[in-house]
Amino acid sequence: RSRHQLLQQLNSNRQTETMGGGNAQKTAIARERNQARAAAAAGGKSALEQNAKAMSLQCKICKQAFMCTQSEGDLMNHVSSKHSKNKFEDCFDPVYVAAPNLATVYKGRQTAYTAMGTDAKKGYPKDSGCEEFGSKEEAFQHIIDTVSYINDAEGITYEE
Repeated sequence: RSRHQLLQQLNSNRQTETMGGGNAQKTAIARERNQARAAAAAGGKSALEQNAKAMSLQCKICKQAFMCTQSEGDLMNHVSSKHSKNKFEDCFDPVYVAAPNLATVYKGRQTAYTAMGTDAKKGYPKDSGCEEFGSKEEAFQHIIDTVSYINDAEGITYEE
């Protein structure tokens, strides 16, 4: 090969690497972009699905669903307006809050918030280790499992 042919070949390789932008390249980029969008749409989660999962509280009487973040005050309003002859426990399962650091189980979020000097917006103090349970027994067992010096339910305080 002559020197002239080698230079032409080098220049042509350089031009295809740097210039690009032909129809084939644009099509390939568009195809990759569309595949990425399709993968995101297939694997993505819709807000409707997430909201449906969050509707975990349900009135036992009328079967109306409420989001898990609903405050007890709102649930009490539902009971007083829709089922005025019934108690809160007739409509909703109470939440039991286990506070291992205090060795106490509270019946209801509001009772726990009041005892800890906080509110629903602030939440439980981070160092309290509070967890919510669906039954009193689960809350007691959590404290027994968490606190090493408590062996039975007699060492745990219960507040309503």
